[in-house]
Amino acid sequence: MRATTSLSGLSGSLRMLSLSSSSASSSQTTATVVRPTTQMRSLSSTILRTPSSSPIVRFPARALTPAVQRLAGGLQAMRYQVRGMKVYSSIKKRCEHCKVVRRKKSKRSNGYRYIICSANPRHKQRQGS
Repeated sequence: MRATTSLSGLSGSLRMLSLSSSSASSSQTTATVVRPTTQMRSLSSTILRTPSSSPIVRFPARALTPAVQRLAGGLQAMRYQVRGMKVYSSIKKRCEHCKVVRRKKSKRSNGYRYIICSANPRHKQRQGS
């Protein structure tokens, strides 16, 4: 007896949720579709990358909650940051593909020592100031 009343109460609340969510979403906002024109370099390009064939859906700012707006603002700020090269006082080969290269050597300075890796670009390093 209790199981049937709890199931009917559960189904009733689910029905109310689905009715309220469908009426709220249809009356709130309309979405605009924007196709990306160029790809920008970002911290995590696999997360932020969208293929040019699939559209980006943007909602007006009034439809988003303040927490979602802050999150979206942080993603836009991260999109313009460019990753540089690591500078160390001592550099090491990290794998068998890493090579040590000396560049920009002149009479007055010793130049820089670089680690260049053909397999993993994250292994790039530079020694010197």
